[in-house]
Amino acid sequence: MDFDVIVVGGSAIGGAAAAECAKNGLKTAILEEDRHVGKYKRCTAFCSESGLKATKIPYKDAILNKVKGAVIHSPNKTAEIKMSKDRAIVFDRQKFDENSIDRAVYYGAELFKEHRAVSFRSFSKFHYSVFAGKTFNSSIVVGADGVASHTAASFNFPSFDHIAYCHEKEITGVRVPHTDLVDIFIDNEKIPGFFGWCVPVDEKTVRVGFGTTSLNHLVQAKKYFFSYSNSPSSNSFSSLSFLKSKSARTLRQFYAAIPLGPRKKIQIDNVLLVGDAAGQTKATTGGGLVFGSLAAQIAGETIAEHFFNNKKLEYEKRWRKEYNSILTFHELTRKLVDASPNSMLDFYVSLLSFSPVNNMLSKFGDMDFIFRI
Repeated sequence: MDFDVIVVGGSAIGGAAAAECAKNGLKTAILEEDRHVGKYKRCTAFCSESGLKATKIPYKDAILNKVKGAVIHSPNKTAEIKMSKDRAIVFDRQKFDENSIDRAVYYGAELFKEHRAVSFRSFSKFHYSVFAGKTFNSSIVVGADGVASHTAASFNFPSFDHIAYCHEKEITGVRVPHTDLVDIFIDNEKIPGFFGWCVPVDEKTVRVGFGTTSLNHLVQAKKYFFSYSNSPSSNSFSSLSFLKSKSARTLRQFYAAIPLGPRKKIQIDNVLLVGDAAGQTKATTGGGLVFGSLAAQIAGETIAEHFFNNKKLEYEKRWRKEYNSILTFHELTRKLVDASPNSMLDFYVSLLSFSPVNNMLSKFGDMDFIFRI
């Protein structure tokens, strides 16, 4: 089983990398450990429409809802921001993942389901074997296998500096107060290091969850965040009291770990990491679909140039030149919020209600690139 490129991981980012490689003429294999591709909806699946377009992955048949703004809640303050142009999309992540893999196969990539990459062997800096039931040989390995990347561990990539541990439920049978706005909750005492969210899917369904960078705090934070079911007026998450409805039922729930920023290295010789495996996520929100897909495109282009034009494989250098500064800005914003006491968070949210600030964010704010130029 000889290939030019082996992509480990068959979800949206792995599909994006494989599609870019295959359409540039590279013989490409996708190794997926499960019987089905995708993340099985273990994702909030909320992204700007401009960001979804940038992925190049078909998404319109996966749209569930469109959102035009957010309500930001600190412990004692609330502010609403509505975007003047761009809208965000709530979508079916499983469908989106399947679309990405279908696109890669359309361009010529070969998909191997139920093929878990269990071991890697380096014959040289530029030749690898991956054992996944069969032995796959390649000059390039692309790890798109998530935050717990076996590819990254096998090739001794540096670990992540910060990880958010999250829990989410999709709840239906409730009366959603607004279907065109998401709710964001910040509270450095109850959910330190990250935030809480409530994303509307339709008039009766929401995706609600939280994250914290303190693994030891996760169980306590979960109990507090979902305490609306007992005493909705007793905490800063009281706007979630509509979930107390007797008709409410949980469709799904899951735990997830999200890297909050890239590894110190995302390329070692001819082994490349993309998406969550690389940590190409926004430290502010944990979203990685856009920057992971953009990285996948760069990976495919640089690999093709390396193969066919004998250019040096400089995926990491090119990716950092394009996007590292943007993700660094997200990291600095996250550090500022994390270092602030709750009283300062109240102050920040009060500023968002100040007309000049609110108008500027409405006109120029961008959930991926911070500000549109």
